[in-house]
Amino acid sequence: MTLTDQAEALPTTAGVYLFKDRDGEVLYVGKATNLRARVKQYLAGHDERFMVRYLIAASARVEAVPVGSEKESLLLENSLIKQHRPRYNVKLRDDKNFLRIRLDIRQKWPRLTTTRRAGSDGARSFGPYPSATSARRALAFVQRHFALRTCSDAVLESRTRPCLLYQMKRCVAPCVGYVSKEQYAEIVEDAALALAGSNRQLVPRLRDRMEQLAGAEDFEGAARVRDVMLAMQSATEKQFVADSQTDASDTWAVYREADRGVVACLPTRSGQVLEPRTFPFEGEIVDDAELLSAVLNTFYDAGGDVPAEVSVPEPLPAMEALAELLWERRGSKVRLGVPKRGPKVELITIAANAARVRFLTTHSESDRIARGLHGLGEIVGLDGPPWRIECFDNSNLLGQEPVASQVVFIDGRPAKGEYRTYHVKTVTGPDDYATMREIISRRMRRAATEGEFPDLIVVDGGRGQLSAALDVLRELGLEDQPVIGLSKPRTEHARGDRDATDKIVLPGREEPIRLREGDPTLRLLQQLRDEAHRVAIGFHRKARSKARLTSALDDIPGIGKDRRVRLLRHFGSLSAVKAATAVEIAAVEGFGPALAARIFSGLGGGGD
Repeated sequence: MTLTDQAEALPTTAGVYLFKDRDGEVLYVGKATNLRARVKQYLAGHDERFMVRYLIAASARVEAVPVGSEKESLLLENSLIKQHRPRYNVKLRDDKNFLRIRLDIRQKWPRLTTTRRAGSDGARSFGPYPSATSARRALAFVQRHFALRTCSDAVLESRTRPCLLYQMKRCVAPCVGYVSKEQYAEIVEDAALALAGSNRQLVPRLRDRMEQLAGAEDFEGAARVRDVMLAMQSATEKQFVADSQTDASDTWAVYREADRGVVACLPTRSGQVLEPRTFPFEGEIVDDAELLSAVLNTFYDAGGDVPAEVSVPEPLPAMEALAELLWERRGSKVRLGVPKRGPKVELITIAANAARVRFLTTHSESDRIARGLHGLGEIVGLDGPPWRIECFDNSNLLGQEPVASQVVFIDGRPAKGEYRTYHVKTVTGPDDYATMREIISRRMRRAATEGEFPDLIVVDGGRGQLSAALDVLRELGLEDQPVIGLSKPRTEHARGDRDATDKIVLPGREEPIRLREGDPTLRLLQQLRDEAHRVAIGFHRKARSKARLTSALDDIPGIGKDRRVRLLRHFGSLSAVKAATAVEIAAVEGFGPALAARIFSGLGGGGD
């Protein structure tokens, strides 16, 4: 049955339609008030958007899910896009779940955490943020000025003395009773106001508290509050002032060139225009109005920070249904509209400019990556730019706890879900070459089993590491697998040549290739190598920490692997185990007073 025949069989009600290929993979998800009419528009060629012709050519089936209303279509479309991640739906970076900051005020001593799940669990949610970097920057700012605890619940319950953060005045040490519940609740509310951008409410609160402390002659406490107040005032001074009667609003705009663009959100809180949030996207299967409708549906997902007013530059499909959906998610009325005049139109312009600036920056970065990949393909002698690049590095300390890392760049960008770490199994002592042979062998045997090989392997090191990798490839009959080495210019630097750059080592070529500092290909390789080194070092630290715990407990009778793991999980770290009292250790499941006393004594009586 042809696509046209399938379209004729679709209902004329509202719902969601799915284009699929011959293997059943979902290529595109869309919504419509009349399913049959909408799909027939695609097939009749009435939709002239760039990607539609490719979508139709790749599709073998079209299916529909009728629903009872436009609002249900919005909910189902959002759910199916998240589930299937269709190739031809516009993809916003990090759109699977935007990062938020979570504050659960139901806890005895609430703390701030980041989360990608903003559910209706009673916790307060701030954001969402366009990237992990921006979310963690906001979290770091608030934690620097509002001394809430940062430790886990297990560590909080197990502490008997304040940690280093208390000494640094970054925590008020609720773990040991240095702050009352009422005082801590005030700090929690201050932090929540700061995260919500409500500085106009926060600064007077801080000023009143500073005056109270000064009146009680607690001048040190008053000085700390003064410093926080000045930081909040400084942040407020950097923000634009919006002439708006609405306490919280978001203004959206789109900037697009060809098949790429940026969506920008300009938040306004308590009359202050905050830093824009920008989201690059790729693909052109939807026009700007449909794009914004999908973005708003995803961005203001259940439990998100939905403002009282949302402004967009043009009418959106199913606009009334979307407004009703946002109303339900907020729990009170949400005005979704297109401003025609006044300050709100100016905010649309500011948002559009923010989107344009971000696009130009992103576009420039994309071009640099493309040039780097093209240059790398030419240097290595590939048929084209390498799509999947894997880089390997190893780490050990005098041969102890040797580990290795495998990082993956896909199309020039880190694909962290593809990263792997390895415990070295066959090498004794600090033998980097043998370690490289083992890890490359394990990786390529897995590749042979799974049938997915990298376009290029990069090993961190010079001729020796490259030779070790080549030996393995020859043994496995994979001589055609492209591989290079990247070596730091240590010898050149030792001779006084401080301008020497990293060397690209190629098989069969005696002299390494040197590129100028800043060359896109060199920058790409350096980023790849540095990421592999970062992952290897981090994994090695974890391995050493685990080994130290095992070593420290090995000589204590009655301690096996299960009990070591249970101790570490309960206390969080070896230092916390050492700092614990015998009574605290005895409280751990499976540990009695006698065993706890032996552990306490064997670890030095609670000292480090």
